[in-house]
Amino acid sequence: MSIRETQLEVNDYLDLYLYAGSIGDTSWQQEIMEKLQSFHNEVQKDTQSFALDNLLEKYKHLNEEILTIYNQIRSQPSNSYLQDTILKLKQQRISLGREIHLAKNQPPKII
Repeated sequence: MSIRETQLEVNDYLDLYLYAGSIGDTSWQQEIMEKLQSFHNEVQKDTQSFALDNLLEKYKHLNEEILTIYNQIRSQPSNSYLQDTILKLKQQRISLGREIHLAKNQPPKII
C-alpha cells in the first residue's frame, strides 16, 4: 500500500470516527481507534525496516570502498593519504555497525 493510499484510508477512518462520535456509538469509535493504531504500527515497522535497509546498504558501500583502498595500498604501501583514508573509513564502519546493531535491536514503537 502506498503512502498516499494509506493517508486516504486513515482519513476515511477519521471521518468514520467523527461520525461514530456524533451518533454516540463509542464501541464503534473504539473499533476505529484500534484500526488506526494498527495502521500506525504498520507504518512504524515499515519505516524502521527502510532505515535498517539504508544502513545496511551504506555498510556494504563502505566495505567496498575499504577494499578498493586496500588494493591501492598494496601497490603504494608508503602512501600516507591512503593510510589515513583507510583509518577514517574503518572508524566510519565501526560507527555504522553500532547504528545497525541498535536499529536491529530496537523494538517497534507503539503509541
